[in-house]
Amino acid sequence: MTARLVGFDLTLPEAWVVLPRAVPDVDRWARETAEALVARSGRAPATTGVDARPGDEALVDPAVALADGIAGVALVAADAGVAGMETAFLVRRPDLGRLDAMLTLVAQQGLSAEAFDADLERVVADGEENYLVAAEIRGDVPAGEVRGLHLMIGHTVPHLGEGVAHLEERVSLGVFAPGCPDMVEVTAIANGVGAFDDLPQAVLDLLTGLTLETEVAA
Repeated sequence: MTARLVGFDLTLPEAWVVLPRAVPDVDRWARETAEALVARSGRAPATTGVDARPGDEALVDPAVALADGIAGVALVAADAGVAGMETAFLVRRPDLGRLDAMLTLVAQQGLSAEAFDADLERVVADGEENYLVAAEIRGDVPAGEVRGLHLMIGHTVPHLGEGVAHLEERVSLGVFAPGCPDMVEVTAIANGVGAFDDLPQAVLDLLTGLTLETEVAA
């Protein structure tokens, strides 16, 4: 008999916010969530620039900026169209009006560690995106074995001139429970290079809170 994955749960630290499975009004939910996060932070809003002083032209409204980022995450999750995908985002400093990272998890049936590795290697080799770094990640968490890639991707920015690229830092991982042919695929995208001292380790630390639910198949 084989154990099959029937569910998973990830306990996240307080700074992470889980996106509801269904959001009827994305803009309203994003605005209300942003306002609540900024209010709970208890910090004064950041100014329009490092040299801004009281009485200068205007202050940045962190709730508005944060709501835009939250709505963007919700739209990305909706556009992915993946059934059962869980999405969360990290906001360390709501008063700065920006997200620090986005995290997605989705169960994959019948995908072995070797097949997952091969899929990632094929994506990088195909070169549809400019992968500047593709470093192997290996680890273990209570839920099982973890393996995947730490990626640095260069996205061209035409309006900034030739040769200018925006760098995206991403981690793509699979978590494999012992004796189970199924896995949970985990993707973390940082909001800019430098948002994390060590993104792979940060994600591995998060995955210590992952629980996989399995049942023996007849």
